[in-house]
Amino acid sequence: MDNWYLLYSKPRQESRAQQHLANQGFESFVPQITQRKLQAGKVVDKTELLFPRYIFLKANTTLNLGVIRSTRGVAGFVKFGDVIATVPTPLITGLMQQQITLQQHAPAHPFTAGEQVTILDGPFASLNAVFQQADGESRSFILLQFLGQTQQVSIDNNNLAQPGLT
Repeated sequence: MDNWYLLYSKPRQESRAQQHLANQGFESFVPQITQRKLQAGKVVDKTELLFPRYIFLKANTTLNLGVIRSTRGVAGFVKFGDVIATVPTPLITGLMQQQITLQQHAPAHPFTAGEQVTILDGPFASLNAVFQQADGESRSFILLQFLGQTQQVSIDNNNLAQPGLT
């Protein structure tokens, strides 16, 4: 019977450990998530580990601990006292399905460059502006006509809406 175990990897060596485990015939899973991030002034999709340094390993209950512990990239098993941590199969299945769902439905930014927006709250409430670009995951740069000049302002996305939707 196969169980899912929890391994701890060496720093930033999850991929290496996963590859070497696969070379030995083991199935492993490292959950990842793709998020839109602002990097060098541009919005990019960046894939990150959901649980850094943790690897889920599917193995027979009569596994050879020494073989797995000596695998390149693996620091060791996660243990509670002397008991090796096991993970319920439905949890792993759920994580795998969720990862597939998130990859198929990557969240898009709610506005596009040049789009007219209305400010909902704060000192500029009810003013119209032009969306310029994302400023991280939860904020945006907008261009606002204020006192006869165009000002670039960073504002929380929750305080923006398309005109007519307020």
